[in-house]
Amino acid sequence: MLNFHEINVLGGICDSTIGRSSTVKSPTVSIKTSLQGDMFSVTYTTVVNLASVYEMRALAKRYEEESIGVIKEYIKHVKKDFKSEAGRSLKIKEEFSNDSFDVITTSPFSPRRTAYYKRTSSFRVG
Repeated sequence: MLNFHEINVLGGICDSTIGRSSTVKSPTVSIKTSLQGDMFSVTYTTVVNLASVYEMRALAKRYEEESIGVIKEYIKHVKKDFKSEAGRSLKIKEEFSNDSFDVITTSPFSPRRTAYYKRTSSFRVG
């Protein structure tokens, strides 16, 4: 379990509020985090344009691989920064991960859809 100082260090590293960006390398990808007890959640979100609803299945594999890679890279960055600021290693173990497509715009006159692809991975920290 993290102590008060370590929680503040982790919060400072992951803070993406005023003046800090939640986008990583691309303005269409966002990483948001939350800490509840000893569970650290990382949510990857990107905007996807679909030519049809059937295209979701084809794109799911591509975005699955991309999101897993981005989250792994983000966790590596967090661990490195945590060690330099807190003076000890951050132990993180992935508990579960899930993904979804959330359609945000649709029209009966056009097959084109805009959706969010989201992946949430939860980690136990210590």
